[in-house]
Amino acid sequence: MKRKLFFFTVHILVPLLAGGVVYVCWRDPNLLMFKWFGALGLERSIESLRAGTAAGQGLPHWVLYSLPDGLWVYALTALMILLWRGTKSLPAKAFWLSLGLLLGAGAELGQLAGLLPGAFDRVDLIVCLIAPAAALVLTSRRVPLNRSLNEAS
Repeated sequence: MKRKLFFFTVHILVPLLAGGVVYVCWRDPNLLMFKWFGALGLERSIESLRAGTAAGQGLPHWVLYSLPDGLWVYALTALMILLWRGTKSLPAKAFWLSLGLLLGAGAELGQLAGLLPGAFDRVDLIVCLIAPAAALVLTSRRVPLNRSLNEAS
């Protein structure tokens, strides 16, 4: 149970929160989510947070606009790995493990084709291709980073 909680925290919760922090602290305050914050009475808290993190506005473009997508694709892929670990049904497992890739890269390709609103960004596509691969590698049982310090090699 401790290992699943650790896995969930490191590979799912932290990336989701990090992507959210980028949006809350440094993205355009005209985004719909800021209206939600206002409706929840969080406007002053969010404004204070943004004022306190103003130095981050100089972050590279890819960190502000592509990294959150990659972190969310990573987290979704890691969640599917957690849920489907040990399952023998290869077709179902392959589908669910590729869901982050399909949604992330698919959204970018849909924008490129004019099927989805938004502007295609090559860096977004690259990040959305790297993220699920990183999740597969970093959550692999063969990678020592995923082992408990008490576990024998």
